[in-house]
Amino acid sequence: MWRILIAGIIALVILTSSGEATPVYAKDSSGQEEDIYDALQDSINESWENGFEELETDDEIEITGPITERIIRSIANVFYKHLVEIKAWSLIIGLISMLCGIFIAVTARLNKKLRRFAVIALIITIPGLLTGFVFGITKLISIFI
Repeated sequence: MWRILIAGIIALVILTSSGEATPVYAKDSSGQEEDIYDALQDSINESWENGFEELETDDEIEITGPITERIIRSIANVFYKHLVEIKAWSLIIGLISMLCGIFIAVTARLNKKLRRFAVIALIITIPGLLTGFVFGITKLISIFI
């Protein structure tokens, strides 16, 4: 009974989707027709470039005040210059750590110590520390900007 119903639904989907697809166009202000997917791609690219232009400013944090505040401001200034790279590398390191941890946890079924290490250290601890590090740097920089 269920097999006949599922086969009927699949046949109905195939029959209704066999028609020819018509392109969808969006009109911009100049009256030219443009493919909506091209317009969406252009919008995404423009937003991406504008976002990175805002992040990659050359302004430095002003270093004044007592010696401890100068030290903290200089550390924040160094992190601020390299914030985009730090975020990218922490994402890559976290993903590699999680993939290695999942691989070890799946393949080490009999060795419980190795499996526990993979789950605790590689899947939970390293990505958690990296997340805390990146948000901590961002918070430190936001105090002085």
